[in-house]
Amino acid sequence: MADPAFVRLVQGLMDEEVTPTLPVPPGADLAGYKRSLLERFANPALKHRTWQIAMDGSQKLPQRLLNPVRDRRAAGEPYPRLALAVAAWIRYASGVDEQGQPIVVSDPMAPTFERIARETGRDPAAFANAMLDQKAVFGDLAADSAFRAAVIAPVLRLFKDGARSTLAGAAPR
Repeated sequence: MADPAFVRLVQGLMDEEVTPTLPVPPGADLAGYKRSLLERFANPALKHRTWQIAMDGSQKLPQRLLNPVRDRRAAGEPYPRLALAVAAWIRYASGVDEQGQPIVVSDPMAPTFERIARETGRDPAAFANAMLDQKAVFGDLAADSAFRAAVIAPVLRLFKDGARSTLAGAAPR
């Protein structure tokens, strides 16, 4: 959260893509809650690492990202930040960092992801398509060509250009 582009991305994700999909109970202070989340995320004293957020992603993605994607699609609304978040998780699940070094993927489906990486030769497009074929994670979205295109484009950018460059191009100023 020390990177302004990341703050803009998270704020836009919450405000423009997720909030419109939420049933907000009367009297709930959603704006205050989002502010407190951003403050918590920005607190350097918290030792919660990004890999901890990504761990068990195959279990977390459906309710945290994919259901809002479904809601946005049903409303005919775009979801570029949600697609980028899914793409970032797929990039993580490849098991290799931006320097080509192996990383530990902590997920119940990690053996499946490792097999996919081996079978696709770590080709980003093939890897992304094979990951999106995982109905245990993506359900009905696995067959949705528009969703696949929305996710694969940022996956390719993440592999080619890296996270910092991809993020800089994704967050409106």
